[in-house]
Amino acid sequence: MKMIKMALLGGAAMAVTAASAKADDLEALKAQIDSLNTRIAAMEAAPSVPTGYQLIAVSEGELQQTPGLSMSNRELAAYGNKSTVISVLPTADAPAGTTITWSGYARAGLVYENVSTDASVDSYDWDQQNEEWVFDANDSGSGSNDDDDIDVKARGQIRVKASTDTAVGEVGVDIRMRANFNGNGSGDVYSDVAWGYWAMTPELTFGGGYAGSLGNIGYGYDGACNCYYTDNADLGFNPNDVTQMRLSYGSGPVSFAVALEDASLRAGGDNFGANDVINGDELGAAGEMKYSGDIFSGEISGVWRGVNGDEYSSVEITRADDSKADFDILDSELDAMWQVGVGLGFALGDMANLSLAAAMGEGPLTQSTDGNITAAVPYNQSWWGVSALASFNLSDEFHAEVAAGYKKRDGDDVTLENADADVDEGYLLTDAEYDTYGVLGGIYYSPVDQLTIGVEAEWYTTSTSYSVYGDENFEDDVWDTVEDVEVDQDTFSIDLVSVWRF
Repeated sequence: MKMIKMALLGGAAMAVTAASAKADDLEALKAQIDSLNTRIAAMEAAPSVPTGYQLIAVSEGELQQTPGLSMSNRELAAYGNKSTVISVLPTADAPAGTTITWSGYARAGLVYENVSTDASVDSYDWDQQNEEWVFDANDSGSGSNDDDDIDVKARGQIRVKASTDTAVGEVGVDIRMRANFNGNGSGDVYSDVAWGYWAMTPELTFGGGYAGSLGNIGYGYDGACNCYYTDNADLGFNPNDVTQMRLSYGSGPVSFAVALEDASLRAGGDNFGANDVINGDELGAAGEMKYSGDIFSGEISGVWRGVNGDEYSSVEITRADDSKADFDILDSELDAMWQVGVGLGFALGDMANLSLAAAMGEGPLTQSTDGNITAAVPYNQSWWGVSALASFNLSDEFHAEVAAGYKKRDGDDVTLENADADVDEGYLLTDAEYDTYGVLGGIYYSPVDQLTIGVEAEWYTTSTSYSVYGDENFEDDVWDTVEDVEVDQDTFSIDLVSVWRF
């Protein structure tokens, strides 16, 4: 540093002593010398490289994948393919070097949504004398509702990945933080991924933390779309994010993984009263097999999670008059949640891709948002579904996708009895069916890696039907009334979204 300073000062001094210099030239040279002195002082005051290291480099690089925790198509679309890389290189006798990468994005969307609902109830009374059901026009009826909503929604997301090449292999962490916003007020910041890993060999990785389940099917309508503000229909095959420990193996285009999962879930609210956590003493397991080729790719995935049936033994019911009461479930047979599924992908050159998904499963009905289970209904049901997505690279800047899917759910019969021993009241829920159809599409413009602007739309319809038998004298084991309920709901949304990345 002193040699550089002397060279700079010497060069400036020689210029000063030039015989033909004028007074104003001398003043300009003096100003340049003062500027050089200031810059050299700043360089000398800059922090030095930490002891034991000889170089810290900051550069732009490709978005790095985490061994044993590959990112979904939706995550790759959101983060883009660039990240900032900090590389710390050690001296010869120091520990291994460390690489830290960070990336993230902010997004905003102008979202319009319309929800149209039609419901009908046909009520019947039991005529004991003639032993037949008689239509009750007074308790029967139908109605409809139409709601519109428009919002400006936003999200902030950041990802930090750090890894160190140690004597036993690469060791690292992947931490991601997220906050969602809608209107005034601060968003709740939470971690959607908190993961650590040890790449014991180039093929074998041991990891653990909080992330998506191996049972998720990463293809089709839900698994392969960009979907910044669409994909709201119940057409995914995602058993939701969970804490787990995972062992992964990958060699060439083939990979395998197994995981031990925690089956507990937080599902407070009316369904479970004061119980914030259910299945607290249960575990689960998940596994997947993948093949990733240039033209064809696919996966087979499965998940099983234990269910504590004793914690699904009661539910709060809202009657037709809006009064509420707790009821005991007399014939619940909830033992486990399971799902098996398959996904297939076909690359049609550089222009298009086709993604297919199918799955079937059984277990308690759950509601979820962003991979988190927000409610669990003490009601066993089975499901199956199929979906497909086609994506097109229209040019280097434009990308488009369309998708369609169908899912069917069938519920078990459930008998309910008022939990108050002094109230003789019971119900039988039977013939429950739920069908969902949906389509979505989007077109996205990305002039540079750091920016995407798109227009998305989605339409889906749900049809729910069931029968409820009621008895105000539950002990006589004779149902007095029955109501056949049908609810049809159509949802349409369209949004203008923009994503800014770093």
